[in-house]
Parts: sequence; structure tokens; C-alpha cells
Amino acid sequence: MLTLRQIRRKILASQKTKQITRTMQMVAASRLKKTEGRMLQTKPYARKLEELLGRLAQTGQFSHPFFETREIKNTGLIIITSDRGLCGSYNTNIILKAEAFLKGLKNNSKLVLLGKKGFDYFRKRDWDILDKVVDLGGKLDYKRVEAITAQITDYYLSGVLDEVYLLYTTYNSVLSYTPTIVKFLKIEPPKGSKEEDIIEYIYEPGVDEIFKKLLPKYISTKIYMSIAEAFTSENGSRMMAMKLATDNATEMIDRLTLMRNKARQAAITKEILEIVTSAEALK
Repeated sequence: MLTLRQIRRKILASQKTKQITRTMQMVAASRLKKTEGRMLQTKPYARKLEELLGRLAQTGQFSHPFFETREIKNTGLIIITSDRGLCGSYNTNIILKAEAFLKGLKNNSKLVLLGKKGFDYFRKRDWDILDKVVDLGGKLDYKRVEAITAQITDYYLSGVLDEVYLLYTTYNSVLSYTPTIVKFLKIEPPKGSKEEDIIEYIYEPGVDEIFKKLLPKYISTKIYMSIAEAFTSENGSRMMAMKLATDNATEMIDRLTLMRNKARQAAITKEILEIVTSAEALK
């Protein structure tokens, strides 16, 4: 049985742990609000880009390697994980999804890892890591995303990769995030509307010129939105994990406090009995 001094030490340690987890919960909540706000701000822009791309696709007046069908020899998978831990099962769910997808491929697979946790896991396994970025730190930087996107598209255009998939966590709510795999390259042209519903547009300076300007922004925005959703999900998962840790620490403090009170009561009772026994012995 624990002594009174040992119980007091455990209570003090639990109180310090509670302070740390509570602070981390508040920090994660603040970051969640910021990343969620930026994600929601970017969504209308991404939807409009996709709409414009769909309209251009309906014209059939352009050609680009991103839309070409080629023989698949090497498949690339972009995996977005976190750089830091203490976010519950967030990274584990992504890694399990990635392994299930990779094991189902019949051709060569190459990984592009965005996030330290994913790199730490896959570098110890027998997977071909093509590229890695492990210092994003949960910060959304569009210039950095553009550089990452340019590198990935270069792998595709140079023939290092014949198709590219993107694995990230879609953000549904604070309590709900889903690891999702989507086709990144080649780009599947959006399904056109019914012929009678198609509106004729006049494009200036021309469809091909507009398309060349529009496509890089569409690609970068798709990566940016995926990273924004991943970071939002990460912060939501970390906030809930720290809340659970704080609740557990509170429960442990309550349990240890009860043990301390019982131990004190037992010690006082023992002292009273010793005094009464001594007094009786002196009679």
C-alpha cells in the first residue's frame, strides 16, 4: 500500500501533468480556429477554379500532359502526416490507409512524404521514398506549397511517376476526420453537362492561353486545400486528445485525493488508539 508521502507526490505529479495537457489543449484549439478559417476561406476559390477548368474542358480546344493517358509503371503516393505527435490516432489512421493502398498496387510505388511522422515510419520499412518535407510545422505557406507542387509535377512530366495519388485527412468536424485517397495526376476531366445545358463562352485571349495560366494554380490550390484540411484535422485531433488526457488527470487526482484522505484518517485513528492504549496501561 502507498504511504501518505507517496500519494502526495503522485497528486503533485498529476496536477503538473494536467496543467501541461490543459495548456496544449488551449493551444490546439487556437490553431484549429486559425487553420479552419483559412480552409473555409480557400474553399470558394478552389471550387471556382474547378468550375472554370470544367468549362474549359467542355470546349475540347486544349491539350496538356496532365490529361494524357499513359502506361502505368510507377505510381506515386503523396502522404500528408503531422510533424508533431500527441494527436491521438491521427497519424496511425493515415499510415494504415497508406499501407493498405500500397499493398494493393500491382506496379512500382514511390512515396512523397509531407510530415515528419510519416517519414519516421516509412524510412524504417521497405518502401521507396522519392521525396520528403518534414519541416512544415503545421503552418500554411502558399509559396512553400507552390514549390512542393512544382517538384511533384516535375516528377510526373519527366516520367519518374506515371500517376500520382494524394492521401490526406478530410475535415468533417472537430470530432470527425477521414483519411482519404484521391487521384491527383493524371487529371480526370470534369464531367460535362448535357449538351443542351452547355453555355457558349468567348475566351480572350484564347482557351489555350487561359488554360496554361489556370492549370498551375488549380494544381497548387488542390495541394494547398489538402494540406489545410490535414492541418485542421490534426489540430482537432490534438485538441481532443489533450482534453481526454486532462480529464484522465482530473480523474486520477480525485482518486488519489480520496486515497490520501483515507490514509490520513487511518493514521489519525491509529494515533488515537495508541494514545488510548497508553492511557489505559498507565491506570
